Amino acid sequence: MGRWATILGVVISIGAAYLVMNAKGIMDYVQALFSFFISPLLGAVLMGMFWKRATKAGGFWGLLIGTLTSISLWAWVKIAPSALRYVALSPDAKDMAENMYRALWSVSVTVIVVLVVSLFGKARPVAELSGLVYGATKLPDEEPVPLYKNEWFWTAIAIVFFLALNIYFW
Repeated sequence: MGRWATILGVVISIGAAYLVMNAKGIMDYVQALFSFFISPLLGAVLMGMFWKRATKAGGFWGLLIGTLTSISLWAWVKIAPSALRYVALSPDAKDMAENMYRALWSVSVTVIVVLVVSLFGKARPVAELSGLVYGATKLPDEEPVPLYKNEWFWTAIAIVFFLALNIYFW
């Protein structure tokens, strides 16, 4: 298995090298990869964390279809540059804007697919989701603490400090 994984990794690396040759810069390439893989993952993780009804099948299909959506939108723009006006909602969008809109499309598709597939699946009992899903986890009650141990106090101090620095160095 290790040898096959190494061979597959080398083949993927060769393909990635050819893709990066067409990028205008390394940041454009990294943002494109983020829109392919990280954005759909964000949608699946958020649905799993905040929706008690999300299922494993919903997460799998949402992640797969979200990733394929992003890659398909990228390929569509490469094949037909006029498609940019549909993907990025502007025919004059720059590469970074295209990447951001493609990420938005993939997150949206992922969330919709997770939602639809999960509605047709069997939900896990809420007791099994304790500690995993926000709505199924009992939040601890906090006792009053002294002002110097309160996180909101230190948040306010940090905001005032950074505003003062901003005004001073303006």
